[in-house]
Amino acid sequence: MNKKIFLIGSMGSGKSTIGRLLAKKLNLPHYDLDTMIEKQQKKTISEIFQTYKEEYFRDLESKALEKYSMLEKFVISTGGGTVLREENQKIFKIGFVVYLSISLDEQYHRIKNRTHRPLIENKDIKTTIKNLDDIRGKIYQKVSNAEVDVSNLDKEDVISNIINKLH
Repeated sequence: MNKKIFLIGSMGSGKSTIGRLLAKKLNLPHYDLDTMIEKQQKKTISEIFQTYKEEYFRDLESKALEKYSMLEKFVISTGGGTVLREENQKIFKIGFVVYLSISLDEQYHRIKNRTHRPLIENKDIKTTIKNLDDIRGKIYQKVSNAEVDVSNLDKEDVISNIINKLH
């Protein structure tokens, strides 16, 4: 079993939660890129976007991905846009990439009341997530080794599905 696992997918797909639970189940360290960046910068992702803009955040994200991917074993929960950069896509090749896919309706239901998502703040959420999916969905599929649709599964079923695909 590959001990370098990357979780990718849209905002609200559960990458952070599933990453933490999966890592515990597999006895691997878990790294959440957004959390690591927030700790390092002492700012929320939204504050980073507001202060320095998205490109600066993507630079921090790429550096964090590179740093943690050099470790011997891990589960890394990425941000939804991590897949956009080719340099990050190359890093994913060293491990097993799981795409946590989610229906747009379920995604909307999960994120509609969240205020800490800079790409949907002050925007029509349904249109924004559809547009993001149009761009990112194909990339998620292209770079992943396995896809798990989390729309109608509980956390334990998602974990079981991932573990089955790892073997």
